[in-house]
Amino acid sequence: MKYNKLLACLAFFFSLTAKSQNPEIGFRTGVNFATLRTGDNTGTANTGSTEYLTRLNFSITYELIFTDHFGLDVSLGYQGKGGGDFDEESKLRIGIDNFKRKLDYVSTSILLRYYPLKNKRFQPFITLGPGFSYLIKTDQLGNEIGEENLRSKLDISSVAGIGAKFPLNQNLKFEVLGGFDRGWSKTIRQQNESLFNQMFWFSVGLKKDI
Repeated sequence: MKYNKLLACLAFFFSLTAKSQNPEIGFRTGVNFATLRTGDNTGTANTGSTEYLTRLNFSITYELIFTDHFGLDVSLGYQGKGGGDFDEESKLRIGIDNFKRKLDYVSTSILLRYYPLKNKRFQPFITLGPGFSYLIKTDQLGNEIGEENLRSKLDISSVAGIGAKFPLNQNLKFEVLGGFDRGWSKTIRQQNESLFNQMFWFSVGLKKDI
């Protein structure tokens, strides 16, 4: 049954590829401004957040272009997440002090893109979809985080962003984009509080028609 589902997914993906116009492959890199949130991730009074850490991101990308207005961008790469110390108000409320966590992930996203304009020289877009990240390394003030404090190595998130493409020649495009990534998975535990990933991100890259 598992193999049948996998084959069905592969068949669906290849059917999309066959219907797409000029698929694009590329690479992008940039920075994440990452923080960790406590509580139930809904912004209630029980929620606190850390100071932002500046982390790196990079990935290979593959985009299927279906029409002049819609595409599907798939990426696979590295995402640096985590958070710095909690602010004074959060320290007093939830009792977490001397906090700094770096979380390294292998990450993939599947984002729908909408291109509102048909302009060949400037192609702005809006992008939205899910992200899936798997934890490969943790760091807590220079020390590994104990397994007993890990809640989930898989981080499922919602990703939204805006960007634009700028054609450099007939087959090569420069891309700039930025957005917001909000995690919904409990990543680590600290003093009985569950922490969630959250970040703003910015990336630039190149894409080539294939």
